Amino acid sequence: MTFQVLLRQFSSFYYRTLMTTLSMIVMATYGMIAALIFPLIGCTHYIHFSVARGYYYLGLLFCGIQVVPEGIEHLNVQGPAILVCNHQSSLDIMLMGKVYPKNTTIIAKKELKYYPFLGWFMQLSRVIFLDRKNRENAIKEARKAAEDIHKKNVNVWVFPEGTRGHESEINLLPFKKGPFYMAVQAKVPIIPVVIANYSHLYSAKEKKYQPGVVRCKILPPISTETIQEESAGIEKLATDCRQQMLDVLKDITPIETVKKTQ
Repeated sequence: MTFQVLLRQFSSFYYRTLMTTLSMIVMATYGMIAALIFPLIGCTHYIHFSVARGYYYLGLLFCGIQVVPEGIEHLNVQGPAILVCNHQSSLDIMLMGKVYPKNTTIIAKKELKYYPFLGWFMQLSRVIFLDRKNRENAIKEARKAAEDIHKKNVNVWVFPEGTRGHESEINLLPFKKGPFYMAVQAKVPIIPVVIANYSHLYSAKEKKYQPGVVRCKILPPISTETIQEESAGIEKLATDCRQQMLDVLKDITPIETVKKTQ
């Protein structure tokens, strides 16, 4: 009996992991085609949006994880914005598709451009790559990205933690300053997006992947109009934003996950 339970759990994990990977490959392949065709028909702003939405709905169909968003109205800002989201696992790329806005690109670490399918799509769709190992290059790229935000009138989605956090902890890693420097330089608002901790549904370490509901909350935009570009102002902006997001993360995470991580 114990063996049968373990087998069911492992089968569920590997099946859903396989379907998540296949869904990503399908949508990345579609994205490469869209990146070539959509600009020709004046629909560039739909490239990332259609890939993100498609990936989410394929994941919902095959894996059964549904995202329930709150605060969608905060995405309706005039002009471009920078969306900052917490990062727990590779599953975030699928889950964020539920709330991913049109006319939005992403910032990704430079290493991802060499990944098969996903990296090819990112290069064709003009994702902003940052070289986090080289601070000077990262600042230059962030400065250029700030210029492109207005030039192309595009939103930017970024994970400010820079890497995946600890899935077993309801916490956030320290935020990188790059996205906030970019927002201040471009004078565009920051929109925090918080995805609840979902370690009760998914854990690569525990080989667990179950269907269920994940809450997501979009917070009101944070203005950067009056913030100066000196490090102290940007440091405070990043710190305040992180604290807001951490408070919401603790608030929307299910009680069973809170107990599990304590």
